[in-house]
Amino acid sequence: MVRFGMIGLGSISHEFARVFSKIDGMKVVAAASREMKRSKAFCEQFGIPKAYDSYQALAEDPEVDAVYIGLTHNFHYEAAKLCVEHGKAVLCEKPFFLTEQEARELTQLAKEKRVLMMEGFWIRFLPAFRKAREWVQSGRIGKPVVVKADFCIDVPFNPAHRLYNPEVAGGALLDTGVYPVQFASGILGENPVDGEGCAMIGKTGVDEFASLSLSFPSGAVASLSCGINCALPGDAFVYGSEGSIAVYGFMGSKKCELFDKAHNSLEVFTSEFEEGLAFEVEAFLKLLQEGKLESDIIPYADNIATAKLFEKLRKNWGTAR
Repeated sequence: MVRFGMIGLGSISHEFARVFSKIDGMKVVAAASREMKRSKAFCEQFGIPKAYDSYQALAEDPEVDAVYIGLTHNFHYEAAKLCVEHGKAVLCEKPFFLTEQEARELTQLAKEKRVLMMEGFWIRFLPAFRKAREWVQSGRIGKPVVVKADFCIDVPFNPAHRLYNPEVAGGALLDTGVYPVQFASGILGENPVDGEGCAMIGKTGVDEFASLSLSFPSGAVASLSCGINCALPGDAFVYGSEGSIAVYGFMGSKKCELFDKAHNSLEVFTSEFEEGLAFEVEAFLKLLQEGKLESDIIPYADNIATAKLFEKLRKNWGTAR
């Protein structure tokens, strides 16, 4: 039985707590926030035995084997480093890191401590994504040429909301942009060698919408967008020299389709599920049970590459803190 602790008890942590309770082989034994009242309420709601009002106390708990981190972006590195230093495996919400230096330093520490870390890009674990990746990697569409993906949501403007607050690393890129970027990298099986982007900067100084262009070692390119002030359709596409693939609603996809060069449908894959997050959690649990120190689905190289790209873009846009 793997014993989990949870740090950061916002809405996403509530979702994960519900998923955790349904998966065999693991149990949440502790939860921590900055306020004991909030920690106790969370623990009572989900039947968790120990509540803490400090992350340090949870990290030092000998009965915790692994920690899920659901804090805002700006606290991920600090909390994850604390857990790794105390020998705890870490499953952290995206984006794991805000800078390339953070990514490289913590990756090296995890290797030295022989501790598993994994970034929570749940879309890469969905059966439809994995089938689409299989089609690409096995040459079903020939040489990949371009990936197109958008994740844009419409969140009413509120300067106090975390997405519009620069003090907690708000903005579209770090919140929604990570998904199309990681979709493109994951489906191609390689990280970008270069990337550029233009952004719409809002009243609070965060990027509210951005368009990205990435190039990859194979020669493939990606045309991506992300936003928090405008909703766009969420289908993703991979076009190759011999065909194409559609991943419908790639944020939680249950269906993908393979086409030939004339856009005739060749194969349709569907997968029904209730809890998309469960695939990620089960994969992390399996890594722990097998004694693995790195995920092959989301390897450290991907974390570092994404952090490097986002740091560059945010500096160019003037949104980095």
